[in-house]
Amino acid sequence: MNKRKLELYEDLFQKMGPGTNKVTIEQIATAFMCSERHTRTLLKQMSEMNWLTWAPARGRGKRGQLNCVVEPIDACYAQVDKAIDSAKYEQAHQLVSFNKRDAAVGLKQYLERTSSQNDRTIYAPFHRKIGPLHPHKSIERTERHLIHEVFQTLVTYDGSELIGDLAHHWESDKGHMNWTFHLRSSAIFHDQSAVTAIDVVESLKALSLSVYWQRLYDHISDIEIASLHCIIIRLTTKDPSLPLLLSRAETAIMPKHSIYQPDMSYLPIGSGPFLVEVNSTRVLRLARNDQYSGHCALIERIELWIHPEWEQDKKCAENFFFLDGDENKYKVSTSDIGYFFILLNHSELQTTSIKNSLINLFQCNDQSSFEWPFPISFSYENNNENRNFARKLMSANSSINKKPIGRQHSYGRAVPNQDLAIGGIRLEGDRVTSLFAFFKLYPFWSKNLTWEQYDNLANTLNTIRKTESPTQKETLINGLITDLYNNNVLAIFKSESLTLTVPSRVRNVEINSIGWCDFAKLWVNPD
Repeated sequence: MNKRKLELYEDLFQKMGPGTNKVTIEQIATAFMCSERHTRTLLKQMSEMNWLTWAPARGRGKRGQLNCVVEPIDACYAQVDKAIDSAKYEQAHQLVSFNKRDAAVGLKQYLERTSSQNDRTIYAPFHRKIGPLHPHKSIERTERHLIHEVFQTLVTYDGSELIGDLAHHWESDKGHMNWTFHLRSSAIFHDQSAVTAIDVVESLKALSLSVYWQRLYDHISDIEIASLHCIIIRLTTKDPSLPLLLSRAETAIMPKHSIYQPDMSYLPIGSGPFLVEVNSTRVLRLARNDQYSGHCALIERIELWIHPEWEQDKKCAENFFFLDGDENKYKVSTSDIGYFFILLNHSELQTTSIKNSLINLFQCNDQSSFEWPFPISFSYENNNENRNFARKLMSANSSINKKPIGRQHSYGRAVPNQDLAIGGIRLEGDRVTSLFAFFKLYPFWSKNLTWEQYDNLANTLNTIRKTESPTQKETLINGLITDLYNNNVLAIFKSESLTLTVPSRVRNVEINSIGWCDFAKLWVNPD
């Protein structure tokens, strides 16, 4: 790696400056702090890299001609380019930190520079490693968005209507208990194998075997292959909205051989508009799939560069942010991609006074003293907003000496035996379907509710599933939320919004129903 050479070159550049200088080999050796022999080796290597030219003079102590022709940061960026071309992403991270530079700042500056020179690739900073992109294991919003970029579902929801994706046509019987989906015969996985009914059947059947997802798909009794490109889904209870459920990320279709692969050997092979070229701890690179059965992406590549120090800049309201540099920008925003909630699990906490005090604390930072009946344990999700709510709760005044003890967890991995839970409800596509999924997937209702409350919850969800009218479904789900609020069990205290600040040359950015933007629609207007 040339990090040390970069540091030596910058030291030399700072002492000699750009342009031509008359210097002795001894002076250069002093700048390098090494022997004259090693100095000659370094000058030769730097000359071969086109950083400088060196014309020595004959005779000891004679002044040769040194010309530093490249700014040190440009020399660094050229080396980073080479490292990336060789897929040495860890080396790229190290290079931008030469001479004790902040790696996070240096990497972002490199990406800004590279982005401004490239209209075929969109670069973005990200704060954590992307998961394995397995549809059944991806819970975080970012991974679930990327599932839709890499894989296809039978249908998609664009915010207002269902659109065919892998399925070009679907229909049900009058009772909505038997659904038939006709598949596109042109769909091909990224490994060049054809997408067939068996892949669809095995992908969807696996949801019924999943400890996490089976609660949401517990009404699927069987999935049959009618032909090479046709399947039939049979239900135990009517579901007029099954296609909305099948537009969710976990229902994405994989090759049957990859469904149960362990994480170490799993490769995300889909049939969507982008294929995964690289998924390392440092970068996720998506490349356009030119054999996509739908509309091909306009941009050739999307690269998410990863550095943990960027997390401090991350908000739930900024799930994805473009490099903006100093150029003109525009904003794209939405006000409803999810909610934050408090769940009061212990019966002694289910009072109007405690519920309202918590809402005031989180909404208004009201530090009124809490009358806790006992020392509180609570859980919260591992994002900055929920951490902030947790800090408020732990620092609030209390009538007892012991502060509440918080336990952090990832989204969708609820912690048992907690007196309180702070978390989020993500709206992915249709609002009613998202709220329905939240209630079905939360694993501890039977422990936290009275038998009467639990019976009401189960019956309401069953009625929602069977109801045909979207308006009636909305009324039922809102009524369930109101009942739980009035019973001091669940309080939704804040909605989640999203704003993207976008460079003016990146066009067609629209926030989709998942709370991201569709990569396939993006394009770059060259300067």
